[in-house]
Amino acid sequence: MTTQDRAMIMPLGEPAAEQLAVAVSIGERLVKEAVWSGERCNWVGAEPVDLRDRVGALTYRALGPNLYVGSSGVALFLAQLATTTGQDEFRPTALAAMRHAISRRDDVSPAARLGFYSGWAGMAAAALRTGRLLDSAELVDAGSGLLRDLARQLTGVTEGEAQEYNLVPGEQEYDLMSGVAGAVPAFALGHRCTGDEWMAEAAVTAALWLGRSARKSRTGWSWRSPGLRNQHDLTGLSHGAAGVAVAFLEAFRLTGEEVFATGARNAMRYEDRWLDVGEGNWPDFRENPADRRARTFVTLWCHGAPGIALSRLYAYELLGEARWRHDAMTALATTERVTRPLTNGGGADFSLCHGLSGNAEPFEEAREVLGAVGAVIPRLGAEAVGMDIPRLVADHGLERYARTGVSWPCGTHSGETPNLMLGLAGIGYFYLRLAVPQVPSVLLPVRWDR
Repeated sequence: MTTQDRAMIMPLGEPAAEQLAVAVSIGERLVKEAVWSGERCNWVGAEPVDLRDRVGALTYRALGPNLYVGSSGVALFLAQLATTTGQDEFRPTALAAMRHAISRRDDVSPAARLGFYSGWAGMAAAALRTGRLLDSAELVDAGSGLLRDLARQLTGVTEGEAQEYNLVPGEQEYDLMSGVAGAVPAFALGHRCTGDEWMAEAAVTAALWLGRSARKSRTGWSWRSPGLRNQHDLTGLSHGAAGVAVAFLEAFRLTGEEVFATGARNAMRYEDRWLDVGEGNWPDFRENPADRRARTFVTLWCHGAPGIALSRLYAYELLGEARWRHDAMTALATTERVTRPLTNGGGADFSLCHGLSGNAEPFEEAREVLGAVGAVIPRLGAEAVGMDIPRLVADHGLERYARTGVSWPCGTHSGETPNLMLGLAGIGYFYLRLAVPQVPSVLLPVRWDR
């Protein structure tokens, strides 16, 4: 545990104390509901058959290993909770959940292993962070080992030997969620945690592959997803150009090489080509089954303004260019406009991926980034843009769910689930981060070494 981690364990005033209490309550529930087998544990959770179907069928099954809906995401939350609160009762379950994830690593499809949220990259990052938080050499070693195996797969992909990993040539995903972009922040974190130079080299290799595979035009760089049918190459953080921009920015932060800053600029320029000024948003180009030509706008972490705001805030932090700050303010204003009414009613999804807690995150990031460089968030009315959104979201959850015992509305669209990006672990992480802002974001995975 670092000095900064120990500094998190401190008396809190209201409302932070109540926010922390929600995180602790969720953590206690996860500990109670864990299913144990020897030194490992896991959970059973609800998953939608189709995430696009908001009233569709659910399936219930044991969590897989990945960060998005798997045991490594729950382990990360419990480890952070143990360290932040100083409550050691969360430690054994966090360790056991991470052991489960590592033991089930081969359950992850080879095509998704380079991804951060769906693959080995995020699992390795979670193991490294959990190991450092809990002073577990076992998990640090496991995370490093997983990255070493991932580097071998990356080498095969970049050298055109994808068939060795049961991949069809030309069908390697590029995105942050399940593709090569997700490997860059994981290797960069590994390098910062261990000092191993081969991890820095792997991060650079992945970033260079992204540059070579881009579809380049005068209006920017984009990437074609082999797994989705789209109107155009995607925008957004999880599956689109914004996520690739974050990967390039991490490579730039790691090396100082201008070629990676240029890659980030070009990825964001492609997205800005499609910015609709009236909507204040970037279109979701995934195929609309009802109308293939329809221009759709969503305001979520995974697609649309909230996730794009995170990418632009990070670009402004590293590059210091006003254009990206302007983009961020546009995205924040749109996120505020869409999110504020949802805190007055019931039933709104509370998940990190496509719910209220995910929409609150860019405002917390703005507070950190813009405050750090001395900027003032401009006014669109009487107060600073949207900076009360995290508090409104938190208060809404306290009043409607935490104090009443009503089930939290998870990203499954019906039914609670324990996982990080759709479920209870992510909701707990939102309250933990709000109470103690030193806790790093899981939606912009670039500061996990602090």
